[in-house]
Amino acid sequence: MKQRWRNATLVTPDGAVEKDLLVDGGRFSAIVERNSSTGEEWETVDATGRLLYPGIIDLLQHGFDVNLYCDTTPGAVAHSAELLLARGVTGFLPSIPCVAPETMERVLTRLSNDIGNAKGARALGIHSEGPCFASPGAHNPKNIVLPSVELAERMIRAAEGLLKAVTVAPELPGAEGFIGALKRAGASIHLGHSRAAPKDVSRYASWGIDAVTHMYNVMPTEPPGNMGLHILSLTDAILAERSIALGLICDGIHVDPKLMKILAQLPRDRVFLETDANKYAGAPATEFEFFPGYWVRSAPGKAVVDRDGGLCGSSLTPDEAMRNYVRIVGADLVQAAHASSLVPARVIGREADLGSISPGKLADFAVLDARSLEVVETYVEGQRLFRRVA
Repeated sequence: MKQRWRNATLVTPDGAVEKDLLVDGGRFSAIVERNSSTGEEWETVDATGRLLYPGIIDLLQHGFDVNLYCDTTPGAVAHSAELLLARGVTGFLPSIPCVAPETMERVLTRLSNDIGNAKGARALGIHSEGPCFASPGAHNPKNIVLPSVELAERMIRAAEGLLKAVTVAPELPGAEGFIGALKRAGASIHLGHSRAAPKDVSRYASWGIDAVTHMYNVMPTEPPGNMGLHILSLTDAILAERSIALGLICDGIHVDPKLMKILAQLPRDRVFLETDANKYAGAPATEFEFFPGYWVRSAPGKAVVDRDGGLCGSSLTPDEAMRNYVRIVGADLVQAAHASSLVPARVIGREADLGSISPGKLADFAVLDARSLEVVETYVEGQRLFRRVA
């Protein structure tokens, strides 16, 4: 079907433009002036008062609604893929935490199989957050192991080609070989849960670290020096590495809004929004057992916390993160689109097809209310898969 979307504001990588959008064969065909002509074969879609926004991509999502992906309940990914359409999401990485070493490969294989059955938002692969950490955070410390080439190869085989991102503490012995094996298999490598020395960050970037999992979270800071000097911290060293993209949980809780505003002043290709969503994200508040003996509580749009107040991911939905980036941080719509869509696509090597409203790319986009930024419709490859009921 050939469609001409008229009278909308298009949020493109270079600006929000008052032009018309042509969609043909499941791809964006062209962006044209409003007074230009097209043939009779083009169906007109009037989108007056709407924003056309690139489909949101979430690279770190442990769960959504009643689903927790490490449980590998059959149909969980497919269920989330349908529900996420209402959030303007057209792509996501179902993610797992540090799971028990004896079950890790089975979990990866089952999750890979479940991804293959998903419709709706694209399940783009798996993000393994762990199991090679220096600081467990909310992950089960019993499940942490040292990195090795052999471990990487087992993870790659078990995931059956769908391991797209791995979070690792690169200072651990064996990490260089682990990272190298994963990079050769096409995975994006994210620094996280790390106590790395700031002076070593450039070396780790040369190994293939290309992103950071939840910037500022589970990352040590340094006390001031005796002379009153600011001592370079791990986060400072990461900020200095131009090639590393920075994942941000944009709920105003995981990261202080002032720090979020600092990140928003970086070049547009540096920051990407990730929810780190846990089970019951997008659902009513409830308490649940994240791993045996470890109980946490979710609350809509907030952080998931344990009974001592410690963070354990978020209850954030991807569209809430986008709106927070605009309203709390002060980012404009183009910045937000880079952070929610284009940078995530680039991080996992899908920028050629996904992540922006650009001619030639797959027609994955959301129709937003121009004032509230709420999702009205969601399209995947030019097909409407969600429409909000008024």
